Amino acid sequence: MSETLLQINQALQHKITSEIKRNGVISFAKFMKMALYEPGLGYYSAGLNKIGTDGDFITASELGALFAKCHAVVFADVLQQLEAPKIIELGAGTGQFCIDTLLALEDLNCLPDQYIIVEVSADFRQVQQQKVNALPQHIKNRVQWSDHAPESPYQGIIFANEVLDALPVEVFKFEQGKYLQLKLKYDGLNYAEQWHAFSPRMNQILEQMELDLSEGYRSEFLPQLPAWINAVTQNLSKGLALFVDYGYGRSTYYHPQRHTGTLVCQRRHQANFNPYQNVGLQDITSFVDFTAVAEAFDTAGFEVAGYTTQGDFLLDAGINQWIDPEIEYKQYYRLISEMKQLVLAEEMGEKFKTLAAVKNLDSPIKGFAHNRWNEL
Repeated sequence: MSETLLQINQALQHKITSEIKRNGVISFAKFMKMALYEPGLGYYSAGLNKIGTDGDFITASELGALFAKCHAVVFADVLQQLEAPKIIELGAGTGQFCIDTLLALEDLNCLPDQYIIVEVSADFRQVQQQKVNALPQHIKNRVQWSDHAPESPYQGIIFANEVLDALPVEVFKFEQGKYLQLKLKYDGLNYAEQWHAFSPRMNQILEQMELDLSEGYRSEFLPQLPAWINAVTQNLSKGLALFVDYGYGRSTYYHPQRHTGTLVCQRRHQANFNPYQNVGLQDITSFVDFTAVAEAFDTAGFEVAGYTTQGDFLLDAGINQWIDPEIEYKQYYRLISEMKQLVLAEEMGEKFKTLAAVKNLDSPIKGFAHNRWNEL
């Protein structure tokens, strides 16, 4: 570990352990929030190289432009039905999806009035701005950055790829007919897990999920999800929200075989299941309960219009149209390889899901010819 990384790790550890000393214990959600988002020190806040072959993981938009082109086709149908439309991208990573989507929408003669990137990471924002600056002037002038979703009513599209999985989760255990909350102490060397009774409110949330769990079953949930969904969508008066992430419907998420939960960490393209090591230097994520996402959109006044796998969504959106066998062989081979990674079940195609929610839109959304309603 380099001196810089060691300093980040030690400074963040000091912040977290000081928080524990002040309060006696902290929830896992608090730990995860600090590990990922503590200003200047957290994984997403410390300027580390995270995405790409030299980082810790690769997102769909980094494989090439096919992912964005398919979404642009879906977006174009919606944008044509809106007045002064905006596209809001939550957590835009390197900005590659923004660039490829706007170029594709330009080809479709369907650019939005504005493309707003809601980005909490100053480091990511800097990378995004450098990339966007290479766009033609009339396109890049449409791109803006913000710390939050629009605060006045607008029509448009909200898009989020691999955002929900990085929201801090609460970890629970089901024991003797009760739900217990994971909290952390620090013994001077290591974090020690302890189990405490949940607050009445959080206990009620879990009970309303009507889970059928075995003794000792351990997993995660997002009690703040309805509030978060409402906050990022509340001013969308007409349009589409499209969320892509790895996850399952609730019955699969809390399947008996998944009794140790879904938390996973990533560092240098290697997965591990220990969130207490390399704090601040590795990603910590949890799979997404898409039933909870659908419920949150329903509470926020949206209609869930589609839910399917990423593979089926991209195929239905016409990903094959860019695979022309007449093009130069190396380019054809690269596109075929990119498409396979995006749509094959053993790659990203089945693991990742796409959920669409609409407000005041009547026409169907492209990409959902093969809905998986039975899995929600």
